[in-house]
Amino acid sequence: MEPLFEVLYTYATENRCGSLLLRDRAEQFRQENKVRRAVEELTDKGYGDLARQVEDGLSSLHELGQRGLFRAGLSIGLELSRL
Repeated sequence: MEPLFEVLYTYATENRCGSLLLRDRAEQFRQENKVRRAVEELTDKGYGDLARQVEDGLSSLHELGQRGLFRAGLSIGLELSRL
């Protein structure tokens, strides 16, 4: 089943549309700005490498969260199809 998950995940990420609610998009925008300002401040203070590590870590965590949500949705769909 694992290869099927990967194929479906690739398809979903390539063909997805904005699925966030308006209020969630607004919160996402606020949080992205907060992170961007913090990274700029760290970079200005000479901590550019640490700032990039923070950005990379946040990006990876976001991607893992998205994968988890996708897998949960796919599992729910598979379970519902069995009913």
